Amino acid sequence: MSMPAMTNREAIRVGLPIFITAINMRAGLTIMSPLYPILKEQYQLSSFQLSFLTSLSVLCFAGSALLMPLVGKIGGTNKVIAWTLSVLSVAIFLRTVGNVPMLFISSITVGIAIAVLNFSLPVWVKENAPDHSGLLTGIYITIMGTFAALSVAVAVPLAEASAWGWRLSMIPWLVIGVISSGWWLLKISKSKESGHMEVSSKFHKALFRKSGAWSISIFFGLQSMLFYGTATWLPTILVSKGYTLSHAGLVVSITGFLGSAIGIAAPHYASKLKNMRMFLFWMGIMVALSFAALIFDSGWRLIIWLLISNVGLSVTFPLSLLLTVTRSIDAGETRSLSIMAQSIGYLMAAFAPGIVGAIFDSTLSWSAALLVPVALGIALAVVGYYAGKAEKIEI
Repeated sequence: MSMPAMTNREAIRVGLPIFITAINMRAGLTIMSPLYPILKEQYQLSSFQLSFLTSLSVLCFAGSALLMPLVGKIGGTNKVIAWTLSVLSVAIFLRTVGNVPMLFISSITVGIAIAVLNFSLPVWVKENAPDHSGLLTGIYITIMGTFAALSVAVAVPLAEASAWGWRLSMIPWLVIGVISSGWWLLKISKSKESGHMEVSSKFHKALFRKSGAWSISIFFGLQSMLFYGTATWLPTILVSKGYTLSHAGLVVSITGFLGSAIGIAAPHYASKLKNMRMFLFWMGIMVALSFAALIFDSGWRLIIWLLISNVGLSVTFPLSLLLTVTRSIDAGETRSLSIMAQSIGYLMAAFAPGIVGAIFDSTLSWSAALLVPVALGIALAVVGYYAGKAEKIEI
């Protein structure tokens, strides 16, 4: 006798563990960017040196596909998530120690932990609510984005609230991490789960000979370069334009949240297009023009340009993932294309914060540094035109 189908409400209740997990999955990374001006002054670090606090984490994302077969041997999916959350909490604690080596060590640890969770949560959804994967995935991605935006908004006010300085900004996320990892550890102590997390190691190497696979991978890389290369420095750029550091963090947070809210429906509507070539082309041009406007404009209008750029980036990110589905023939090819795109893409993205920071260090001009996202936006438009074809990639 078959079990009755799970309702949406029941699926949401089942998904509560991963919703709790998602709270720290971006906040642990994004919280650093509004604190860069404080860290730069306190530790006398260059912009290029500070960029590694982001780049090291993103570099770990690139290597996650190689890491997962080893992680899967820890045990079942619940155990992997529980111990990874504990590692993430330790990494956030290392930041509160407050010396430079610990900051860089914690960036690597945060990157590894988030990379493992990025892979583990879809597996958990497949195991526990396969018929509601879209619903649960949408909810936990929204939670990730919401708390990432919140972390940026509250970082500076907390840093300025007491003698603890910027370290106080880490405390809320440390507390959340300890509670969530403690809850998961208690969950697995009562669980009878056995075996290992299912991680397929098969990869279709033939994709490396396909121009379509390369266009999707480079498109993902350019989009990620734009996001991490600008998110790292936007609060600092706004300060150079006359905003207070607290207001800069708030503006970046609000425009990021609104951009995500507007862009969340993009995959649904884009999937109905015959092909996405012109849509992706104009999204790239929109992003390039919005960053060009940041160079020449000032005052409250910067908020409009930031919102436009965030809409563009919030739309192109899920579409870069959607392309790995729409242009592949079967699930095995989708997985291989996703691994290729994300490995190459995040490797490209790891260099973006450093490139932008190095240009500022050499010119002392954020206007010069902003030419990088302008150029990347144009490149995104061109590559998106080729990546957005409707034809399947046959291997």
